[in-house]
Amino acid sequence: MAPVDTEHSETSAVENSIAVGMVPAHDSSVNAMRHKEESVFRLKAEGKSMDCIAQEAGVSRSTVTRILRYVERASAG
Repeated sequence: MAPVDTEHSETSAVENSIAVGMVPAHDSSVNAMRHKEESVFRLKAEGKSMDCIAQEAGVSRSTVTRILRYVERASAG
């Protein structure tokens, strides 16, 4: 059996997490989405319309619907 070249086969934890489909918690895209979700919740609490929420949060109307539906389902279960 040939020896394993560990110098070139090691990967970082970030590379491993991406390889298995997980996103590191510190990733900027995760933080950006979390911020958008918080904006959706805040704007909904202010009584804004779906279209207004989408425009102000910088997401599509369908994303607003998805975020709010997820919260409704989570709170019902």
